Amino acid sequence: MENRNIYLFASGKAVSILGSSIFSFAIGLYVLKLTGSALNYAMTLMLSVIPMVVISPIAGVIADRVSKKWLVSGMDFINSILFAALFILSIYRELTLPVIYIAIVLLNVFTTFFGIGIETAKPALVSSEKLIRINSLSKLIDSSATVLGPVIGGVVYAFVDIRALILFSSIAFMISAVSEWFIDYEFNLERRLYENHEKSEENKSILSDIIEGWKFFSGNRSLLQLFFLFFMLNMLIGFSVNVPLPYIINEVLRFSSSRFGMINSMFPIGLIIGTLTVEYVMKRIEFRKLLILMNILISIMASVIGLPVILGLDSGMSLAFYCIVNIIIGIAIAYVDVPVMTILQNEVPRELLGRVLSLIMSLVKAMLPVALLCSGALTSRMPVQLIPAAGAVIPFIYSIFMLKKNSTERLLNKETDCISI
Repeated sequence: MENRNIYLFASGKAVSILGSSIFSFAIGLYVLKLTGSALNYAMTLMLSVIPMVVISPIAGVIADRVSKKWLVSGMDFINSILFAALFILSIYRELTLPVIYIAIVLLNVFTTFFGIGIETAKPALVSSEKLIRINSLSKLIDSSATVLGPVIGGVVYAFVDIRALILFSSIAFMISAVSEWFIDYEFNLERRLYENHEKSEENKSILSDIIEGWKFFSGNRSLLQLFFLFFMLNMLIGFSVNVPLPYIINEVLRFSSSRFGMINSMFPIGLIIGTLTVEYVMKRIEFRKLLILMNILISIMASVIGLPVILGLDSGMSLAFYCIVNIIIGIAIAYVDVPVMTILQNEVPRELLGRVLSLIMSLVKAMLPVALLCSGALTSRMPVQLIPAAGAVIPFIYSIFMLKKNSTERLLNKETDCISI
């Protein structure tokens, strides 16, 4: 039954996530061709992020209240209906920009509910011993969709009518919904919700549930330390990598689009390598220590992004340098994401997991645009090759501090155990 759960989870999520990724990429190209406006294209990208930030806290409450089977399978079923309606509409009239925007928003709202639901369901799908494996598998699916989505989406858009893609998406979501329906969402009996808790939740408002999740999160010292590490990492990536790296490659080094694409493809390849090896690594290094070490590694990798410009490396060496940096960052990100999710699933009571997880996701993602804007504004005020190192200073110092603190706490725990014996 456990292996059947893993298979159904993997197949259902793979079809759902890949279908969303293919459609999101292809519809962006369609909007660009329809309007010829980069601003409208950027709007489609923003509409993929905003619903998640706004809806996540509510989705977390709903995930804690309702059956995971109905939530996970139901969201894919609703997405299937959404695309079926969009396909029927496209037969009788051309898809307009407002219709596309509405569809993108609805897709991302439903996908946010699906994502929170499937993440909070994972601890009950398998035994505690296989929780790392299913988290690794989940991250592998996300990473693969990051690579394959744009590739397949670009090919499909070039050779297939957009209506056929919409119909394909509807069928894919329906297949995903059916496979997810047969998952045993209560396989791990120790993770089941108690009936009296479910009844006590019925009379509580959504706001009070969100506040309850916030109180648990803000009052838990261990989770706060975890959050600040994750928060620092996302700010680091947004400030030191997402803006300076493309700017240096395209505007300073003047690389061709093919070389830029090659460098970008290294990151998801690193993610895939990381997800395939993270289970082996996590069995040998304590979760929190691994998380801190990877933050230090990413800080170092981010800080050297401007090095080819400072040292005046030739284009071939710069290309190889950035490919290696992106692969290492991708591997390190996978070594962060899986431990973070495993720690949350182990330390947060299941009846609160949806609320706590969604709050952390919202807070982290909400600050990402701030990091992007600050980094973008500084590119016109200081040498861009110095920005990555400047952004890496605080995360590096904080991670070193946490590494020493973690080592001290473990030493004290060992001494306490020896004394008690």
